[in-house]
Amino acid sequence: MDERKAFWLAEAERYVDECRRNASSVRVSEFAYGMKRTAVQLGREFQAAVGVGVKDHFSTLQIARAKELLRTTGHSTARIAIDSGFGTPRTFYRAFKRSAGISPTEFRKEMSLGEAEFGP
Repeated sequence: MDERKAFWLAEAERYVDECRRNASSVRVSEFAYGMKRTAVQLGREFQAAVGVGVKDHFSTLQIARAKELLRTTGHSTARIAIDSGFGTPRTFYRAFKRSAGISPTEFRKEMSLGEAEFGP
C-alpha cells in the first residue's frame, strides 16, 4: 500500500475512533482542522491518496461499525447511532438505509433470523 494512502487511512480511523470515544459526530471539517488543512485541501489530498472521498470513507467506517453492533449487541439503535459516530439517530437511520437498503431494525432482524436458521 502506498505510504500516503496508509497515512490517510490510519488518520481517518484514528479520528473516527476518537469521535466514538467522545460520543461526538464525525465531521470532515473537524478532521481537516486536526490535520491542519482546510476541508477542501483535505478532500483533495484524501481523494488523491485513497481513491474515495473522505465523507464517503467516514460513512463506510460508521456503517460497518453500526452493522457490527447491530449483530453483536442488544443496544438500542439510538445508542448504536452515537457509538458509530452519527450525530443523531435520525441521521444514522437515513445513512444506514441508504447504504444497506433496509433499516437498522430490519438488518438486526435479518441477522437474528440467519443465526436461528444456521445456529447450533
